[in-house]
Parts: sequence; C-alpha cells; structure tokens
Amino acid sequence: MDPRLINDVAGVITWQLDLATGLLSTDQQGRRLLGLPTQANGWAVHEFTDRVHPDDLLALREANALSLATHGPVDVTLRVRGADGHWVHLLTRRIAHGDEQGQPRILQGIAFNVTQQQRLASELKTASDRIALAARGVGMGTWVVDMTTGKHQWDVQMWALRGRTPRPEAPSYPEMLSWVHPDDRPRAERRLQKVVTTREGQHEFRVVWPDGSVHWLASRRLVVRDDEGKPVQQMGVNWDVTDAHRALEERHARELAQRESEAKSELLARLSHELRTPLNAILGFTQLLLADHDRMAAVERQKQLQQIEHAGVHLLSLINDVLELAQPQAASAALAPQTPVDLSEVLASARPMVDGPAAQKQIEWRVDVPAGLQACGDPVRLRQVLINLLTNAIKYNRDGGWVAVRARPEGQRVLLSVSDSGIGMPVEAQNQAFEPFHRLPASAADVDGVGIGLAIVKTLVGRMGGEIQVHSQPGQGSTFEVRLPAVQADAQHEPLPTAPPHAESGLPCLLYIEDNPVNMTIVAELVARHPGVRFVGAPDALSGLRLARELRPRLILTDMQLPDLHGSEVLQRLRADPQTRDIPCIALSANALPSDIEAALAQGFSAYWTKPLDFSAFRQTLGALFDASGR
Repeated sequence: MDPRLINDVAGVITWQLDLATGLLSTDQQGRRLLGLPTQANGWAVHEFTDRVHPDDLLALREANALSLATHGPVDVTLRVRGADGHWVHLLTRRIAHGDEQGQPRILQGIAFNVTQQQRLASELKTASDRIALAARGVGMGTWVVDMTTGKHQWDVQMWALRGRTPRPEAPSYPEMLSWVHPDDRPRAERRLQKVVTTREGQHEFRVVWPDGSVHWLASRRLVVRDDEGKPVQQMGVNWDVTDAHRALEERHARELAQRESEAKSELLARLSHELRTPLNAILGFTQLLLADHDRMAAVERQKQLQQIEHAGVHLLSLINDVLELAQPQAASAALAPQTPVDLSEVLASARPMVDGPAAQKQIEWRVDVPAGLQACGDPVRLRQVLINLLTNAIKYNRDGGWVAVRARPEGQRVLLSVSDSGIGMPVEAQNQAFEPFHRLPASAADVDGVGIGLAIVKTLVGRMGGEIQVHSQPGQGSTFEVRLPAVQADAQHEPLPTAPPHAESGLPCLLYIEDNPVNMTIVAELVARHPGVRFVGAPDALSGLRLARELRPRLILTDMQLPDLHGSEVLQRLRADPQTRDIPCIALSANALPSDIEAALAQGFSAYWTKPLDFSAFRQTLGALFDASGR
C-alpha cells in the first residue's frame, strides 16, 4: 500500500528541513493545512516559522537544537496558523540525520493535528477552574470524575461539607453513601448509579456528620463530551443549604402558628355564639322562675324547667364535642376498648336526644336495625356518633322529610347507615365534610352549629377501628355509612362488678367522697329517690377512706380533684386495704378529656362519670348493684 495513503488515513503529516539550504518541504496534508502552494524544492523555513505562534517559537528552536545535539527524537506541541486563519495545534516529532562525517544534514519528522484534543482539554480545565473558583467564593465543594479512567477527585470543601478530614483520594461510593442520612440513602444510591446525559437539575439530601448533626446539601452535576458526543468527564458541585431549610421550617412554623391563631379566633367567635344561646335560655328561664314562682302555674313552670334542661344538655354536648376535638392526634388515633354493642339498643338510647327536633319538623322515621345485631365498639362513643349523625340529618332536612337508619352485616364488618331527604351536598363539600369547622355555605346562616360534629364523628369511628363515608347529591339528601368490626364468635360481655357483702344488716350504703356541697346535694337527692339505699357523704379523701373501712359500702363514688388526695390515690388506698379492695369504685369528675377517662379506667375504676351527672346511667347502676344483689 502506498505510504502516502496510509498517512492520509492516519492523519499523519510528514516534513523535512534541509539544514544546508534552509528549505522546508512537507506532504500534501501539510501543505493543505498550512495553505502553502506546491513547490518542487520546498519553501524557505520562515514560511513556516512566520505561521508559528510567537509564544511557541522558543520551544520550537529548543526542540530542534536538542534533536541536532542528541540525534534522538524530540517532541514539541506548537500552535500554527492554519489556512483558514485559525490556530492549529500540532504535535511534532523530529530526528536529525547526518552526513558521512556525522554532521547533521537534515531534520526529518512527523506531525499530528491535535487541535480537537487540545481544545477539549482547555475546555475541561476552563470549566473546572471556573467551577472551582466560584465554589471557593461561596463555600461550594467541587468534584470531578474522569469517564475514561474512572478516577474521582474531591476538593477540600467536599470533605468539609461532611465534617470530615480531607484525604488525598476521594472516598469510595459505599463510603459516600454511608455518610448520607438513612432516609435519603436509597435515592442517593439511585442517583449515583444513574447515567447523566447532559446536565442534572438541583437535588438535595442530608448528610450525617461524625458528631451526629444532620446537614442539608444541594448538588448539581453535568457531563462534558467530546466532538463525537462521547462523555469524557463528569463534574459537579455541592453546597450547604441547611440554613435555607431551617428558615423554611421556621416560616412554615410561623404560618402554621398564624393559621392556628386564626382558627382559634374563629373557634372562639363561634363558640361564643353557641355558648351564649343555651346560657341565655338557662339564665332567662331561671330568672323568670325566680321572679314569678308564686304566680306561675305548675304546667308553665314545668315547660320552663324543660327548656332549662334542654339548654343544659345542648351546652354539655357542645363542651364534650370541643374536648373530643381538642385531643392530641396520637391520642385520637389510639383504639378504644372494644366490646360487643347492640346497635338497636344504642339507637334506642340516642333517639330521645333527637325526637324533639324531629317532631318539630315532622320528620318520618324509617328504621331497619335488626334486634340483636352487634358490632365491636364503644357504646358511649357509638351513641355519640349516632346522635351527631341524626342531629345533622334532622337539621339539614326539609319539613315533612324522612330520616332512615339501617344496619346489616357486611362480611367482617357491620354497616350502619343514616340517610335523609335533606338538602344534600355538592362533591366539593363532601370532600371537606369531615374537616373541623366546615359547614355548608348555603345553610350556615340558617342552621345552628360550629361545624365540628362530623369531625368528631370521624374521630370516634376511627377510634373504634371503623371508617365512615358520605354519599350525597344536592337536593336529594345524604347518606353517611359507618362500618365497624363485626363481633367475633368468642367475644363475651365482661361481667358487672359484684359488690362485697355489706358490714351491717341495715340498708346497703352508697358512699360519695366530694368536697362540693352542690354536687353532694344532687347525688344525695338522686339516692333518696331509690328506696332501700342509704347515702353517706364524705367531704374529703381521708374521711372517705375511714368511712369506707367502717361501713364497707356497696358502691363508692369519688371526685378526682379532692382537697387532700387525688382520686387515683383514693383508689390505690382502697385497693390496698383488704376490707375495701373489692368495693366497686366509680370516678365522678368534671374532667371530661378522653385521656383522663382512659387513664382512670386503666388504674382500675369500675366506671368514669362526667359532670353534669347522667341521671339515667346513675339510676341504671344503682339498680344493677343494689336491686339485683338484694340487701
């Protein structure tokens, strides 16, 4: 094969300088590159040196002189002005040939056009220098990966950003990942393995310093490619964004505090209205009774007393709802103790609370709840759920409408639904129905309430291990579906506490430990209406404990906030004494937070009653402990 063809294919330029004549000759590639015309004997050497970059002339002369002195090959890279006027980088090699006497006669050599490689190296160096300079100014760390060799370089700041002492070699990938926060490690590993095509947007991750502190870092990287599109280098930067994250967290905290403040203001405004309405009835009718008690007929007095009772029940319901809503999220999420609950019995206990408003609007009841159908839950909470749902079904209904309550087994669940023929809800309202303080805009001005009932319902259902859904269409009513766990075959009712034999042969005794005379009077009056039960009161814990040992009552009621001992300590002392350890003890307190109730039950109280006292529950307990066991 023709050597000239080989040179053309390989991109090799051959040249020769005659030292005697000073003429330079080159092949066709050289002439084409330099823009020199064809000349049989060559050109004066200055035709070439005039095209060499002034800064490279000294290196050219030194390379030629060294080759002449040593007769060995000498390399040097030169910038030469090409035919198009641009600088061309040539890697040249020369070797001296002498005459018969050994005197140098010609310099012969080859040259390679390395412009592309030089430009790429310059770009890499420029980019690296630019990034490093910028990084040093703002505390950034820089890294570079050679795609050919796989060599990884870190600057000092990359180590400082991780709280580490710099080392000559960059850390391995496993070591890098070990410094990343465990929660961010899988994502960081995927990014390390990802092949970046051009450049990558900013991403952030956390690193853990040796002292255990956590710092946020941001990262960017890009790929540098040669003219053929082949990736040759990855480079990137890291910088600390911990302060930015802290500032963002502080801003979110301020915004949350602002929203909470606004929500509290709205709550107080609504509660003020809701509290004043029943209080106005209580105070107003009480003043009427006090002013006209001598002239008022018994029937009229009875009506006004019923109004006072109704207002008090409404006020108590509102307070209970607010306390339930005020529970911490974690406490609300805890499952309440589950027992088999007869749904028909719960409905029967809830109906009297809403029969009055239903009769006023001439609501038709449609009930399909099989007798004996049970679900796992808390009877008190389920009753509250039903009262809230039934109240809404009546409030948002039309006059002469209907309310349907249905229940049926559904696999491992029991479905309890409350439907109405009321105004219904649009889709967007359904999505917000269970949020606190949300009310239907069209009806908010016409219907009393603060918009927390359904939020309470969702919380209570969740605490019983159930779920609630709503289906509704505007103008066609709504259906709320509550699904609770079904009762397992081996579930059994816990037996009622049994009372120990009383100490005396007379009437069985109920002991009430209470420092408030009004509360003492109410309970005493209730006990007096139950024949065959003797009431004994104690104004403080120590006297109550003494009376418990002396009388051995069949039931003990105790306030939780006594002047000398807390109610929980009263229970502990009763249980520690062999004479009183088996006496049922019920807490009776104005502390109505569910967390207080659950704590008391966990300590061993037989029950926990909240003030105002539920008369029906009180009478039921008296009947169970006194009538059933005899005297």
